Amino acid sequence: MRGAGMDWRQILASLTTAPAQRFGQAAQRGRLAEGYAADLVMLGSDPRQSTDAFADVQLTLRDGTLIHQR
Repeated sequence: MRGAGMDWRQILASLTTAPAQRFGQAAQRGRLAEGYAADLVMLGSDPRQSTDAFADVQLTLRDGTLIHQR
């Protein structure tokens, strides 16, 4: 994605808000906000510093349940 010219904000949106909207779930998923599903991916570094951080997944929650931990 970076190679295609996307910056970190565009990549983040393509992984969060864009799919939630595309699949009709924007009212429940794609954002960290009260009332939304507890879906969370924790990265090991800051994607603002390097977009390689998006590949450094440390922990993943789906609906509040741990499904991946490095």
